[in-house]
Amino acid sequence: MNTAQITSEQQLIVSASPLREGERIEVRGFSREAAASQNPHPALSLEKGEAKETRRVFLSKLPVNILGKKFFALAVLIGVGIWLLIIPAFIGALGANPAEKLLHQTGEIAIWTLGAVLSLSPLRVLFPRSRVVNALNRHRRAIGVSACVYGLLHFGLHVLYEGGLDGLARSLSKPFIWFGIAGLSILVALALTSNNWSIRALGGKNWKLLHRLAYAAAALLIYHQSIAGKGHWHIARWLLFPLLTLQVARITKILLTRSARAGRMMSGFGVIATPP
Repeated sequence: MNTAQITSEQQLIVSASPLREGERIEVRGFSREAAASQNPHPALSLEKGEAKETRRVFLSKLPVNILGKKFFALAVLIGVGIWLLIIPAFIGALGANPAEKLLHQTGEIAIWTLGAVLSLSPLRVLFPRSRVVNALNRHRRAIGVSACVYGLLHFGLHVLYEGGLDGLARSLSKPFIWFGIAGLSILVALALTSNNWSIRALGGKNWKLLHRLAYAAAALLIYHQSIAGKGHWHIARWLLFPLLTLQVARITKILLTRSARAGRMMSGFGVIATPP
């Protein structure tokens, strides 16, 4: 078969096609014009409904993403001190006795911050699928350390309020001071071990046992605030009762979950043991 015959056969095949040569190549994706006309930004070619759905999902996840950022946690923890301590000091809004006002403010910030970190674990057990709770639980270490920092500020202001170390020694005759020092000592120990090196050195199990002392610190500090002065119990109870409620709900759910799991296991064993 010569070259002329091959060429004539190819022309017959091309002519038999309903598409022209350029169209046929373009359909197969080899046309330069087709390649040049492709959208360089495929995300912009979404349908209107798809774009709205993408925007809605992004906006719904945005608050959770912000809550999970370390910068957000640090901004809130530091901002509380700036708003309640530094700004009032600069604008003269601390009253007739600024030292006493700062003393009370730092103590309340410390105990409420401790209450916040202790509420995160029960909330995670009660709402395991909540993205907000899971995002906040990422900041447990930062919140716990900040509670210790505000507690140390409270102790330093107490020393200044009493007139120095001699005044501090005289104040040790008051029982609530001892409760406060005991609770603060626990917080200092927990803050010093709130790092990965301490977890490796102590072991995960021992580290968890140590940090459960945070509950003892909370009990001591709540009692410290309750008996520190007239009317302080009315503030402490707003922290004590919610924490107790969360802990009771947490323990109840854990027990119910274990009971249900044990029941399913026993029923499974019963099915296996039953002869066919």
